Amino acid sequence: MSSDRTQHQSTDEIRKARELSLEPTLPPAQVPGYRLLKFIGRGAYGEVWSAQDLKTGRKVAIKFYTRRSSADVQLLAREIEKLVVLSADRYVVQLLDVGWEADPPYYVMDYIEHGSLEDRLKRQGPLTANEAIELFQELATGMMHLHDKGVLHCDLKPGNVLLDQDGKPRVADFGQSRLSTDETPALGTLFYMAPEQADLKAAPDASWDVYGLGALFFSMLTGKPPYFRAELATEIESSGSIEPRLETYRKALLAARKPTEHRSVPGVDRALAEIIDRCIAANPTHRFSNIQSLMLALGQRQLTRARMPLMVLGLLGPLMLVGVMTLFGWWAFEKSVDRTRTEITKKANESNQFAAQLAARSAAEQIDEYFRVVGQLTRDESFRQSFQDVISNPDLLQMRQALSHPNQNSSSDAEIITMRERFRNHPVRKQLQPFLEKRLFDAQGDFPIAAGWLVNDRWGNQIASAFRGENQTLGKNYSYRTYFTGLDKDLKTLSSATVGKNSQEIYSVSEDVEKRQVISRPHLSAVFISDQSNTWKVAFSSPLIFDGEVAGIVVISVDLGSFIEFENFKTHYAMMVDTRPGENPGIILEHPLFQEALSEHGKLPIELARVQVNVDEISSKDRFLDPVGKTQIGIEAGYDRESIVADERVMMEPPPISNLKSKTDMLPKRSDTGLRVLAVEDYETIVAPANDLRVELGRLALLASLFLLTVTVGMWFFVRRMLQESRHRLERTFSPSTESSPGDNLETLATHTRRTQEY
Repeated sequence: MSSDRTQHQSTDEIRKARELSLEPTLPPAQVPGYRLLKFIGRGAYGEVWSAQDLKTGRKVAIKFYTRRSSADVQLLAREIEKLVVLSADRYVVQLLDVGWEADPPYYVMDYIEHGSLEDRLKRQGPLTANEAIELFQELATGMMHLHDKGVLHCDLKPGNVLLDQDGKPRVADFGQSRLSTDETPALGTLFYMAPEQADLKAAPDASWDVYGLGALFFSMLTGKPPYFRAELATEIESSGSIEPRLETYRKALLAARKPTEHRSVPGVDRALAEIIDRCIAANPTHRFSNIQSLMLALGQRQLTRARMPLMVLGLLGPLMLVGVMTLFGWWAFEKSVDRTRTEITKKANESNQFAAQLAARSAAEQIDEYFRVVGQLTRDESFRQSFQDVISNPDLLQMRQALSHPNQNSSSDAEIITMRERFRNHPVRKQLQPFLEKRLFDAQGDFPIAAGWLVNDRWGNQIASAFRGENQTLGKNYSYRTYFTGLDKDLKTLSSATVGKNSQEIYSVSEDVEKRQVISRPHLSAVFISDQSNTWKVAFSSPLIFDGEVAGIVVISVDLGSFIEFENFKTHYAMMVDTRPGENPGIILEHPLFQEALSEHGKLPIELARVQVNVDEISSKDRFLDPVGKTQIGIEAGYDRESIVADERVMMEPPPISNLKSKTDMLPKRSDTGLRVLAVEDYETIVAPANDLRVELGRLALLASLFLLTVTVGMWFFVRRMLQESRHRLERTFSPSTESSPGDNLETLATHTRRTQEY
């Protein structure tokens, strides 16, 4: 005996082998004119064989009723009756011949080469949505033809649908079919027949075939009939006789939840899912009442899908048009607003520049006034005589020579202190004081407000002065000050020198007092800070010239803060900036916040006193951020905002000078002081009208867009509703009424009680 083991077979291969072993090898009988070829299948009433027509060579299928009973003959007669009625119908397997007297009886029909839908589902699994829809529409059309001819199939299932060479369905097996005049009951196949059909007393109804079609469609999409559960099938089989089984089936379907598996199949849209739902509804009142209603729903779906591009275009087209119009309108609107904003800003810049010019002119007039009064004093004959008396007095000359170096200012030498006291109290020197005090404390307002008046000799000694506070400067030497030297910054003195450096290194003026530098023309000093208020001061000085030589200078010191005559607001104000080279280039001298801080604190906070502006970077085309607004105080005061700025130079016209050495010593008619006025205006305040216009026009544009959108969507919904109403009217036309006859709605009556071979 061979030791080779047999090849292992799968469960499916074993099942197929068992089926092949059960196939008959000989046909039940020979049919005259036909040569039997192959066994096709067996049912409860007989066998089906393929055969060949000996006359034409055509391949056919022959169904033998092998049970050889009178019931079989009756069943054959009824099936033949339906096939005769449906002859020439392309949706039905055609009857070709009948063997009434043969043993066993048979009939010959078309041979469908591609087998049944059940075979295809077993081979390929569920169909795609498009394939299922195509077959379903064909089957629904075929069933409508059947119903139009008064035939109800009553046993639709995949095994009873054959596929021809073109893949088109043909309905077969009319063993359970009934004519509309037939009152015998009919039973279908489990899970393919409607719940109400599972009743031996039920009258056949057109909706049974509707349910069967829906179950077919469901199985094509999912691979199984609706409501199917293996546990339920087992329970039905174990329920005993036929009536308990039918009752179990009926109650289970009525109590089951609506199937949803078909909804998740790709390609099944909502309308199609709802059609299937209405076909397989367990409650017949929720189901299509006849095939015509089902076909209407299918047609409506097709029409809706055909119209969908037009409907979408009808909706999206106007929406896109509205969108394009809105975008274009918004673009044009934004361009218009931007253009308006630009024009407003341009006008504001022009106006702001004019305001800066007015403020700069105001400051220039005050500067001219200070130079005028200083120059006026230098030309006053009484004052000049008194000054001449001081500088020609021998005692005062000796003291002036001893005090003529700035390094003596802080000397603690008793002789120097005593000498300075004698100098202050000298009666000839005191003759100068009334001239200065009159100008400082003039009650009639003939002279501008000043912080102090002072007179220096040609060596820089302060020989007369008047201040509003305590005077401790008389007798000291100020030849290092810019109002004396005309330089851009003060010279260093010994008292301010770094330890370890000698006076020669820290004092740049020659030690020869006769050659010490002194102004020869009116001069605007560099700014210096007030120790009392932390505000900035400036001095106006003019030389005293005798016989073509500078014998001394007259100085007026002024607290900055009111040079600019401007109605300041937080949204529009002016500031003064010193742009001259020196120790504090770009320092802000006047600002509206300075006055607020002085009023509140009594002294200007040092962080404000040291704020500087880079004037070279200022442009009227760019937004400007006030440096004061970068400080904490400025932020709290609301100066941290974008603004536009206009920049204007402060020009001066010095008064004429008497006793000049030559005409070359005269200044130009107008000269740049190095001071600048910045007119600052809040940008948001300027463009507020344009922004308000933008908001208002934007609101109107939005309302217009919403109106167009509402009209478009409203019209679309109106058209859609009209289409739905049209569909509903058609559905009501084909829906049964309580007064309609069975023939009108194709509700057939009770049929045969014998169950099918599957049941």
